[in-house]
Amino acid sequence: MKRRGFTLIELMVVIAIIIILAAIAIPNYLSMTARAKRSRVASDFASIATALETYKTDWNTYPTVASGPIITIGTGNGLGLLGAELSGNGSINNVSSSGTATAAGDMPPIEYMTATILKSMVNPYSPASGDQYTYTPTTTGVAGTIATGWTLSAPTKDKTSGKGFLRRTSDMPTVTDASTAS
Repeated sequence: MKRRGFTLIELMVVIAIIIILAAIAIPNYLSMTARAKRSRVASDFASIATALETYKTDWNTYPTVASGPIITIGTGNGLGLLGAELSGNGSINNVSSSGTATAAGDMPPIEYMTATILKSMVNPYSPASGDQYTYTPTTTGVAGTIATGWTLSAPTKDKTSGKGFLRRTSDMPTVTDASTAS
């Protein structure tokens, strides 16, 4: 009985088929991961927006904390000013703007989101760096004591589109591409 192996032509055809399948699959995989990252940011922004709207219902203003990251990664590895405020560990929601210690019938501090949930909201575009979600309030009144709106932003490091941020505002319920954070 004669043993016969694969011919060179057969091997080349199989390799060509594998290359064609890879050429189809790899771009689909890359676009799928990009959509997943954007979806993660949109989901996190929706959760934060819900907490901010609940905060506004209780205190009649959005948090007036300074602009900055919601969480810190690295040496601090903790909550930023907004994160502390929403988790009930901040200094603002301990008393109402009128000086009393109640907000919509609850005794402060009020936990709008747990610190664990807030710390899990890491920017998927740069999870190990300081490029995290940023909160910027739109303030009015004496010394910026009343926040009438807010902007959430996340850097994407997207060099191809010329846009470098994903952004959501209190006036716009969808996540959009932007060239600046605010």
